[in-house]
Amino acid sequence: MRLAEALAERKALDARLSSIEGRLRANARIQEGDAVSEDPERLFALLDSTAEELRTLMVRIARTNRETVVDGRPLADWIAERDVSVRRFNILSGVADRASERIERRSADDVRVVPVIDVVARKHEADALAARIRGIDARIQAANWA
Repeated sequence: MRLAEALAERKALDARLSSIEGRLRANARIQEGDAVSEDPERLFALLDSTAEELRTLMVRIARTNRETVVDGRPLADWIAERDVSVRRFNILSGVADRASERIERRSADDVRVVPVIDVVARKHEADALAARIRGIDARIQAANWA
């Protein structure tokens, strides 16, 4: 199985677990005298088998990510760098957006709110980080489809 196929399967299994959770919640309680629409014990068995299938697949994906080398580095390293870079980008752009928000003053007596960071520099930093993320994503996608 290709890595891309494994990732698609992981997404499908995760969605199936969410569906099973919803079905279990819907059948956890009923009015006295009513019948459940699905047997909770069968759903628990389905939960167990699906969770085990997902765990096994995730272990295989992680092993592949450690063993696959892209541009001299394990794919897992590229994924970690991308994930942290995305997090950092979101923080940088969010803070820059917050600092650049206009606060309407109703009179000259209202407190003036001013940014304490260099908004332009942080936005440039976020833009450069976004470009780096796109490059890393391209490497990851190429490896996923190899």
